[in-house]
Amino acid sequence: MNDAQVNIGYELYQIITDFGEPLEIFREAFQNAFDENATKIFCHVYEKKRMSGTELIIDIWNNGEPLKKENIDNFFGLAKSTKINEDNMPLEGKLGYKGHGSKIFFNASKIHICTKNHSEEWAVELDSPLEQLERKNIYSYSDIFDATTLGISLPADWEQGFMVRIIAPRHFNTQHTKFKLNHAYLRDYIKWYTVIGSLRPLFDKNLQSKNIKLYLAGLKQDDFCRSYCSLDMIDPIPIFESVNKINYEVITLGHYFPPNRHSDTAMKSYAKTIKSNKAYYDYYSRTIYNDTVVCSNNTSFRLIIHLEGYETKRKYDILLSKRGRTRNELTHTDSERYGLWVCKGGVPVEKVDDWIEGGKGSGSYTYMQAFIDCDDFQLTANRGSIQNSEIEKIEIIKSQLNAILNDNSIKSLMNERSEMEQLEKQIKSIENDHTDLQIRNKLSQQRKTIILPCGRTLLEPTKLKTGYSESETMILLIQIMTLYPKLFTFNLLDYNTSKGIDFVVDINGTPKYIELKGTLNKKINHPFRYIDRFICYDINLKTNDIVNDIEDFDTKLTVNPNDYFASYDEQFKNTLYKSYQLIPSSSQIKSMEIIVLKEILTNILQAKIQ
Repeated sequence: MNDAQVNIGYELYQIITDFGEPLEIFREAFQNAFDENATKIFCHVYEKKRMSGTELIIDIWNNGEPLKKENIDNFFGLAKSTKINEDNMPLEGKLGYKGHGSKIFFNASKIHICTKNHSEEWAVELDSPLEQLERKNIYSYSDIFDATTLGISLPADWEQGFMVRIIAPRHFNTQHTKFKLNHAYLRDYIKWYTVIGSLRPLFDKNLQSKNIKLYLAGLKQDDFCRSYCSLDMIDPIPIFESVNKINYEVITLGHYFPPNRHSDTAMKSYAKTIKSNKAYYDYYSRTIYNDTVVCSNNTSFRLIIHLEGYETKRKYDILLSKRGRTRNELTHTDSERYGLWVCKGGVPVEKVDDWIEGGKGSGSYTYMQAFIDCDDFQLTANRGSIQNSEIEKIEIIKSQLNAILNDNSIKSLMNERSEMEQLEKQIKSIENDHTDLQIRNKLSQQRKTIILPCGRTLLEPTKLKTGYSESETMILLIQIMTLYPKLFTFNLLDYNTSKGIDFVVDINGTPKYIELKGTLNKKINHPFRYIDRFICYDINLKTNDIVNDIEDFDTKLTVNPNDYFASYDEQFKNTLYKSYQLIPSSSQIKSMEIIVLKEILTNILQAKIQ
C-alpha cells in the first residue's frame, strides 16, 4: 500500500493566503482567546513611523490560558490543536479546533508571540514566513527567548496571558483594504462576525457571569469618537477607557438587540428622547421568539427572532446605508446584514433566507434579525459555511423552523412588521417625491428662459458641472423643430438614448447619424466616421482647438462668423450667422458641421435668452 504524499509548503502557502476576508485575523484571535477562557481581550491597531515610511502593527493580547512551551508547534504548525480529543473531535465549547485559523496571521512580515505563566514570560518570533516558504518550502520559527528583547510584555498584574503581534500584515497593504481597520468599520465587523458578538450570553448565565470584555482601539478612533458621542447619533453610546495612555472602546461580550419598543407610546417616547424628527414608527423594536427548540433526533438549536424598524437598525448599526444615498465601501445594505442567519457557538456564519418556506427569497427579510444557533453544525475549514453539516439534521432544523414561523401568533407579528416596512417605504417615497418636486420647482425658477418672437417661452437646458444637460437639449431641439418644421435641411427618422443620444436623419434621401451633445468638448466618445454632424446647445471650444474621437482621429475646429444659414424655410434661408466645422486631418473621415442651438436661437430665430 502506498502512502499519499502532501506538499506541505504548498499547502501551508494556500492556507496562509487563502482567507477571503482580511478581518478574519480578528475573528481567529478572539476565538482563540475565548477558547482559552480569557475575560479580558485587548486589541490595538496602530502605525509606527519608520525611516522608510509607516509600518502597520496589530497587537492582540488576552488573560486566558497561556501557550505552553510544549505546544508552541500547535500555534505555528498546520492542523495541530489542543482543542480536540484522541478521536480528533472538538472538545465541548471549543470552536478554534481545526488548527488553520492562526495561519492567517502569517501573511505578514513578522509575527511575535508572547506568553506568560505566573513569573515566567517568554517569546517566539516568526520572520518572513512567505519568503521562507518560497525559498525552502517550509518555514522555521525562532527558539524561545526573553520577551523584553522584542519590547513586548503582558500586563504586570496578570498572572497569565497570551499575546500575538502581527507586523506589516499584507492583507492591509493597500487603501482598498486598509480602511477596514478604521475603528468604526472594525468594531462593526467584530460585533457581528466574531465571538465578541456571540448570541450565547443572552441565554447562558454562566457566560454572563464571566463579564468578558474586549478593549478595542482601531485606526482613526478619534474620528469615531467625535462622530458618535451622543444618543442622537448612536445607541447605545460607546464606552471608552484609557489604559496605559491608550484610549480603548470597551465592548461587552454578546450580540446587541435594541430594547423592546413596539407600542405607539414607547416609540414616540424614544423618538422624543433622542430629539428625532423622523417618523416614530421607524423606531419599532420587538423580540417575538427566543427559545431552545428540541428536535425529534435530539438535535437542539436556539432560535431568536427580533423585528426592527428602519431607524432602529441605524441607531446601532451605524454603517448601514441610508435611503437616497449610494452605498460605498464603508457601508453595507439592509439585505446584506439582516434576515435569517445560522450560527455556531453563537457566532453568525452565513445567511439562509431561503430556508423560509413560501418566503420571498434572499434579501427580503430586512426587517428582522433572526438566528439559528446549533452546536451540531459542522463548519468548513474557513468557518464561512455550515456545508459540512449532516443534510438530515439540517432538514430537520428547517422543518422545525418553518413550523414555528407558521404559528399564527409569530406569523401575524412578522406579517404586521413586513406590511409596516412596505408602508414605511411608500410613505418615504411620497416624502421624497414631494421634496424632489420642491427642489425641481426651485431650480426651474432659477433657469434661464428662451423667448421667441412669436411670444412662445422655452426653458434653457440645465447647466451641470459637465456642461448643459444632454437630455434637456434633446427636448429643446424637438420643441424648436415642432415650431419650425422646415428650419433645418434634415428630417429626424429615429433616435437612440442607450449610449448617449444620437439621431438617424434623412439628408437628401440618405440616412446619416447626428450626434447630440449638451455642450461640445474636445473629446468625442463616438467614431467620427459614422457622424454627419453634431447638434449641441453650446460649445466649449475655441478656433483651431483639436477635437478627438474614440479612434483618435483628429479634427480642427474652424469658425466662420460670416456664413449663410442653409434652411428649407425661406424666411431663414441664407441668413448671415456664425457657423462651426470640424475639419479632419485624415482623408478617412469627412468634415462635420456643428449646429449650436444657442447661436441658432439668437442669430437665426431672433430669440432672447434671459
